[in-house]
Amino acid sequence: MDSGDRPNPISRTISYRSSHIVSIPYPGRGHINPMINLCRLLSPRIDLTITIILTEEWIKLISSDSSSPNLPDNIKVRSIPNVLPSERTRGNNYTEFFEAVMSKMADPVQRVLNELNPPADIVVADALLPWIVDICKQRNVPAVSLWTESASLFFALYKFDRLDAAGGLPEDFSGDEALSYLPNVSSTHIANLLPTATTFDILRAFSRSYYWFHPAHSLLTTSFDKLEISVMEKIRSEFSIPIYQIGPLIPHNLLSPSPKPTNPDFSPYFSWLDSQPNSSVLYVSLGSFLSISDHQMEEIAMGLIQSKVKFLWVLRDKLFCVDKVDEDTGFILPWCDQLRVLCHSSVGGFLTHCGWNSTLEAIYAGVPMITYPLFWDQQPNTKLVVDDWKIGLRLKENDEETVKREMIVKKVNKLMDFDDEESKGMRERVAKFKDVCQVALEVGGSSQQNLDEFLQQVSKRFN
Repeated sequence: MDSGDRPNPISRTISYRSSHIVSIPYPGRGHINPMINLCRLLSPRIDLTITIILTEEWIKLISSDSSSPNLPDNIKVRSIPNVLPSERTRGNNYTEFFEAVMSKMADPVQRVLNELNPPADIVVADALLPWIVDICKQRNVPAVSLWTESASLFFALYKFDRLDAAGGLPEDFSGDEALSYLPNVSSTHIANLLPTATTFDILRAFSRSYYWFHPAHSLLTTSFDKLEISVMEKIRSEFSIPIYQIGPLIPHNLLSPSPKPTNPDFSPYFSWLDSQPNSSVLYVSLGSFLSISDHQMEEIAMGLIQSKVKFLWVLRDKLFCVDKVDEDTGFILPWCDQLRVLCHSSVGGFLTHCGWNSTLEAIYAGVPMITYPLFWDQQPNTKLVVDDWKIGLRLKENDEETVKREMIVKKVNKLMDFDDEESKGMRERVAKFKDVCQVALEVGGSSQQNLDEFLQQVSKRFN
């Protein structure tokens, strides 16, 4: 079924008095996109004004992104100066970037809040911005936390912080130990959270942001009911604040009802996809945050070509082996509308870095994955996809510096072989996840009900 045939649920309109919600995402694409999608879901509410606060650089990046349609009239964007290292280079020294977010972003956000008229009635901030709780306390404004990663990671970091604060970790703990130190946690490993080049202090800094969740008005997550049931029960047992699963916060409601989008940027690669057999194409995208070595990219390119599986590959920088790729081999391009591609009938697999948003989009589309994790939550997400949910194959192991083309050929051919028993099982399981996900997003579904319940609670502040 093509993306144009998929149901496009419409949010139920709830009327509240005129009110002002301010949203403040963490400055990274994996955080900004779900925050914007949340604002889009909130925007149909009557007499609701929404302000999104972004850096000047991110406003320019979003404005130049042809996949981002115009925001509704009641969503405004306000800028803060570029007080942080550039998005184009932050992957080179993430510790420096994170420390800048913690120390330099609060003051300009405070100045924007001072200028807003009408003032904010409530602030929805990314969970990794702990300084927002003090700003909201000064203004007597409720602070709502949005967690944009998996619930499993949330609970693992929370338990790590509790154990660390109690002195329960060994003095030489370096991040290499498994979460056997943490009782009642999923198969996620702390060792997978950070590359060895990143200091242990950054892990500690991330986990210590949790202190502000307890005084928060509520916690929103981008997961959905029935995806992470056990860990959500554990989280609710630890926190007294309301917790709402409103995900996935992906642009599913922007999928065109017609099979062929009108944007001319879509035409070449969608025409190519339209010409391919059902479930025959491997979609490849390894994110935009971290770069991969030229040698590894060469191995990936040759592995894809030698697999004889047709592929659509998003490459934002260098175009590897493009001279060896023609319409009978694959399609290489610098950008695409990822969710629309994953929902296309010709796409049967996804080679991904396993960022949380990409993982959720694959589940929504019912597409099994090959995972190539690079950083932070991508390793724990891989364990969820491969070990817990069994809807994907792991390409890159923790200790592998370079994945050889022979292994890439092997994994690609296995995933795309519809006669392979393991591949069949993954497709059956991801199809079930897809059904649960899409039911959650329908009108009257659990995510819609949870969002309505959240709005009913915050409306008490407005009235």
